[in-house]
Amino acid sequence: MKTTVMGSYPKIPAGPGPNVRTAIQRFERGLLPPSQLFEIYHQVIGRVLNLAVETQLDRTTDGQIRWYDLFDPVVRDLDNVQSAGLIRLFDNNFYVRHPLITGRLQYQGGTLAAWCRESSSLSPVPLKVALPGLFTFLEMAEDKSYVDQDVLLDDLVDVMRLTIRYLAETGVVEVQWDEPSLARAKTPPSLSRIQHAYQSLLNAVPGIDQSIFLYWGQSASWFEGLSSLPFAGIYLDVVSDPRVLDVLSQNKLDLEIGLGVLDARNVRMEDPHAVLRTLEPVLHKQGTKNIWIHPSCGLEFLPPDRAEQKVRLLQTIKSLIE
Repeated sequence: MKTTVMGSYPKIPAGPGPNVRTAIQRFERGLLPPSQLFEIYHQVIGRVLNLAVETQLDRTTDGQIRWYDLFDPVVRDLDNVQSAGLIRLFDNNFYVRHPLITGRLQYQGGTLAAWCRESSSLSPVPLKVALPGLFTFLEMAEDKSYVDQDVLLDDLVDVMRLTIRYLAETGVVEVQWDEPSLARAKTPPSLSRIQHAYQSLLNAVPGIDQSIFLYWGQSASWFEGLSSLPFAGIYLDVVSDPRVLDVLSQNKLDLEIGLGVLDARNVRMEDPHAVLRTLEPVLHKQGTKNIWIHPSCGLEFLPPDRAEQKVRLLQTIKSLIE
């Protein structure tokens, strides 16, 4: 049994300490020097990593504290893509700067690798990074350049391969591809298109795990098609689609499975004993060695104190299971 978190943390502290959101606002108004903003980022990332140590997480992100949103570091590292206007992130009361594609994608790199290298050097816990999946990026992007979406997808795969190559040199052990668009899509891309795109990506760089995370929708129907690909693991949002537990309690899969059992969009705290009872059939079928437990998505949607409590609750559930 292993525990992890899925991406972002709140930028407001759970207790006393620097407030990243306020610091960014002050910086943008010219009231905070660059060096002080850098130091605040450093402090808050350190608190996230300390929490991972305290709660004995098996893998963690750095809270993605520097990021404006999920797309931010990818946009920074690509030529001919820029952060455009705010749009709602699916059905959440949460907005992101959507990518605007103005020319052919070209990897210039540097920003994400530098951020990850710094965080990896600070983290006693193996570090992972959550990036927008190929099809979620395509759905949220505004394309002003490509005529053929298949050509755009091919170029996106190519620049993401370069992204992984440089991340592999930073100490990051896992890239998690976030694909809420697949779980939510009424008319999803064809399975063959998804398999072809990810097969190219997964064969890119040895020595770094690549996983896929389906959330905010129905994911049980994707098991068969995605489990045939060489992902290190598949993470699933059990809160949005409890049916995945029935499937996993009946069919043994030959890869690691993540179960998002803690609702990361609801302040209610789960009963750890009730979670254990829910997980028991899956644990018997899949084996505890192949199961991860985690929140149902990133934690930035929660108040900071609740986000921290959810991380601590993972440790409680793991102790019960063990």
